[in-house]
Amino acid sequence: MRRSRAIPLLLIAGLSIALLGCSSSDKESTEKTTTTAAGGGVSAGGGGTPVEVVVSDTKGEDGPMTMTVAPPSVPAGKVTFTLKNTGTVKHEMVVLKTDTPYDQLTVDKDNKVSEDTSVGEVSELDAGKTGTVTLDLKPGKYVLVCNIAKHYEMGMRAPFTVT
Repeated sequence: MRRSRAIPLLLIAGLSIALLGCSSSDKESTEKTTTTAAGGGVSAGGGGTPVEVVVSDTKGEDGPMTMTVAPPSVPAGKVTFTLKNTGTVKHEMVVLKTDTPYDQLTVDKDNKVSEDTSVGEVSELDAGKTGTVTLDLKPGKYVLVCNIAKHYEMGMRAPFTVT
């Protein structure tokens, strides 16, 4: 008895199409997550302690710029950051685990701070957009920054504590 090769090929083609349908290239998506360094983990799902971060500017790249965080301290475990860009230009939020005071990080020649201690981020968001990331955070001191060139220096930074 001879088997048809068409059926397995159809199954493979169908699986490939199904997998392609699961990916998203929607540029309007509000959920942003990235990989992490030591100190935390990223989860696509929510369920963590909610933290609202609002970034804003009044004059675009000419500043001033602000970053507010509520609450500024949470218990260890899953934390869901919601970043709202109420400004007029792109902003982001990088979570750095560091004992260095939030306003004393070293700025490099590109007008950015090192992301070597990053545990996760919400990548660049256009003005008016919102993004989220859920991180599994360990106890310690953290600094939240917008690490687009010059934004940290213009005030887009905040201390954050995990107990």
